[in-house]
Amino acid sequence: MRIGIDIRSTLKKQTGIGRYTLNLINSLAKIDSKNEYFLYSRKKLLDFKKRLPRLPAGNFRHCVDYFKKGPDRVLPELDIFHTSSYDLERPKKAERFIVTIHDVIIKAYPYGHSEKTIKEVDGELKRVLGEADLLIADSNNTKADMGKFYQVSESKIKVIYPGVNISDSSRLGLRPRSKNIANIVRASSEAASREQYILFVGTIEPRKNIQGLIKAFNLLKKEHGIAHKLIIAGMKGWMYEDIFKEYENSAFKNDIIFKGYISDQELARLYKNASVFVYPSFYEGFGFPILEAFGYGVPVVTSKTSSCGEIAGDSALLVNPERYQEIVEAILKIISDSSLRQGLIIKGFERAELFTWQNTSIEFLNCLTNT
Repeated sequence: MRIGIDIRSTLKKQTGIGRYTLNLINSLAKIDSKNEYFLYSRKKLLDFKKRLPRLPAGNFRHCVDYFKKGPDRVLPELDIFHTSSYDLERPKKAERFIVTIHDVIIKAYPYGHSEKTIKEVDGELKRVLGEADLLIADSNNTKADMGKFYQVSESKIKVIYPGVNISDSSRLGLRPRSKNIANIVRASSEAASREQYILFVGTIEPRKNIQGLIKAFNLLKKEHGIAHKLIIAGMKGWMYEDIFKEYENSAFKNDIIFKGYISDQELARLYKNASVFVYPSFYEGFGFPILEAFGYGVPVVTSKTSSCGEIAGDSALLVNPERYQEIVEAILKIISDSSLRQGLIIKGFERAELFTWQNTSIEFLNCLTNT
């Protein structure tokens, strides 16, 4: 088969969709040497900063749209074209059109978007949902939301969980033997007692509930006198002004550190040494950072809502994101109860084992060949 994949998201500062796409094509290369893959991207002729991803195998090739003419101008005849974006119309050269839907935030959590943006994205999403032959959802929650908000038939949607990409050197392997688990738990506990910080990773925007996390942190410092700092790693999204107002008004702002967008190496270091990872998001289509934290041996506090509870299972402490007091209580439990902390670390490893890119690519390829 000839398979086209939209990789435009990999040319930007990589957040969820860019990482998803890059990991997907690299994993497909490891299991499929028969099909031909054509990677569609856009960049200006003189834009040297946007480097194309390295081709992972000989059956992969780049098709670069330098003049924004659209996929049909640069791609050959295809059996399948796959995208995770809503702005592309179905290519005429593709026999089948498959779209991965990471979330329907525009409907499920419209706060933070202008009426113009909501109308535009809603229109694009409706079009692509109608044009697609098959839809892939990151979670059962996203699948349910597509039915709830857009009346998409369940038979048209396949749920394929993304994987978690953590190097063996960073976390001693995704399937550590029991002695390695003991080593990791011990190393994590030592780092947590030495570094003493609470970690959040994600884009700085209202949906992530960073204001609620700062309020929880203020209460932890004021009423419980914890020594920990709060580290927030991630680039600015939109409507972040109120978040920084919350920070500026905090009596403990000297203990709150905004890292901005950081390298994978720095991110790995932050995960590994954190006392607890807190992800109190109001809405997520999947929630990669939850699994990343599991993989690095960090106990997790996350929301029970949207897909967060689905992905975390019983391997994290789940809270109502609307109640920051619940966030306070969960963090206190973890930093004060070493037995609970160790148990969550072990459960997190076991949970992360279920989400591998090999599994994702196998299911993805089966979707392409059997539908």
